[in-house]
Amino acid sequence: MRRMSPDVPLLNDYKQDFFLKRFPQTVLGGPRFKLGYCAPPYIYVNQIILFLMPWVWGGLGTLLYQLGILEDYYTAALSGGLMLFTAFIIQSTSLYARNKSVTIERMLTTDVLAEEDEHEFTSCAGAETIKFLIPGKKYIANTVFHSFLAGLVCGLGTWYLLPNRMSLLYGSAGGAVLQFVFGWMTLCIGEYSLIVNTAAETATFQTQDTYEITPLMRPLYIFFFVSVDLAHR
Repeated sequence: MRRMSPDVPLLNDYKQDFFLKRFPQTVLGGPRFKLGYCAPPYIYVNQIILFLMPWVWGGLGTLLYQLGILEDYYTAALSGGLMLFTAFIIQSTSLYARNKSVTIERMLTTDVLAEEDEHEFTSCAGAETIKFLIPGKKYIANTVFHSFLAGLVCGLGTWYLLPNRMSLLYGSAGGAVLQFVFGWMTLCIGEYSLIVNTAAETATFQTQDTYEITPLMRPLYIFFFVSVDLAHR
């Protein structure tokens, strides 16, 4: 029996490049920070802004709560309402771009492991840029449902991650800070997957997801986790 040479790599160059592009996208819930081709800087800046939007609205509500201006339930309502409004704006922008713009020209490729989203961009807020960043939903019902779920998850997440609650839970500032940071990272991942762009899951084919169930998975995990704490309270 012939043995494989120790010089043979586990992943060849094509597979390694594919993995380095797909793995961060899957972990972060959809942002494509490594495209495999030269893209304008605003593509990455726009993705970062969209990714951090839940943290911005949750941080605003948390700040008002810490200053004693709002009660905790008003804080959750404010953050959730702002996220709901943002989700509708994002989806409306995507719908407008799809209806008005010309079709994005895809570069032809024969390599099945090459990234399937090679596009040409002309401006920061152009229709082709918007359709690349925010593909949009297949159905209007999903647009409404996913937007409301985004607001609900952001509101409950803000309520759950209030600093004083974290301090009571862990009894130390260090544990509260870690939970606050990673908690908001998780919320940003779930919200991005829900209302901006869903990561291409490696174990499933997107064409089989007729009813757009995949974008719901991360937010539902967050909702179930937070609901345990809310039920306990």
